[in-house]
Order: sequence, then structure tokens, then C-alpha cells
Amino acid sequence: MAKQKKTNKKPDFFYLLPKEEETMRVLWSTDEALSASEMAARIPDRTWPASSIQGILRSLESKGAVKIDSITKLGKSYGRLFRPALSANEYAVMQFNRYYQENDDSRASCFSMVSSLLGSTSIQKNDIIDALQDIIKEYKDDGQTIITQ
Repeated sequence: MAKQKKTNKKPDFFYLLPKEEETMRVLWSTDEALSASEMAARIPDRTWPASSIQGILRSLESKGAVKIDSITKLGKSYGRLFRPALSANEYAVMQFNRYYQENDDSRASCFSMVSSLLGSTSIQKNDIIDALQDIIKEYKDDGQTIITQ
């Protein structure tokens, strides 16, 4: 049997378990690479043992969600420092695609999703309108297809 070659291509989508998502939120909230113990210490109201973080990181690494940034001396031994391999926005898009990709009416799905997002935010309406107008202008300038009404 031939060995399968590892690729760096991210999967179209995957689901993060609650502990994995807690860990990713810590990585997404900082620009620095973190060790496993630093991540565990930064998870607010953690109800699971810090020693579980190694298994969580192995799972995240196998999913392509984290990458090893470097290996450095941590105390008396060496340890790995991790960074996210995808952003919080990329993960959000994956989840959106997971739920909406099979819908035949993409225009209605898009409208419904945007309406739901806008209805659940505390951002001022004028700021949202300005941001949406900037996005539409950018798409028009790029010549890409967008949904308009």
C-alpha cells in the first residue's frame, strides 16, 4: 500500500469541538505564538484540566487549524509555540458554507444570513450601512459578481 502524501491544503470545512474553539479563541485574540500552558492559562473559566490542552492541540493540528511556529526553551525543557493556521473569519466562513452551501436559493440565503447577522449586533445602523457600501464599491471596482436588489 502506498503512503499518502501530507498536503498543506486546508479542508473546505471542519467543525471545532467546544474545547478546541476555546483554545482557538485564545490564539485568535493575540498576535504572539503561544505554548500549550500559556493557552490553557488564558482560557477564562476553564472547567477541564490544563493537561488536556496537549490532546486538544494535536486534534487542532490534525484539522489544520493550528501550526507550530517554533520550538523554544520553556523553563528547563523545550516546547512548541503555536499560531492559528486560519483566522476566526475563515472559520466563520467555513461554518457558513457548512450550513448554506446546499441551498438552491443562494440570493435568499445570503439575504437571510446578512439580516440575521445585522439584527444580532450592537453596531450602529449607520456604521453598518457605511461598511456595506464600502464592500459593494470594492466588489464593483473588482468586477466581481455580487447580489444587489
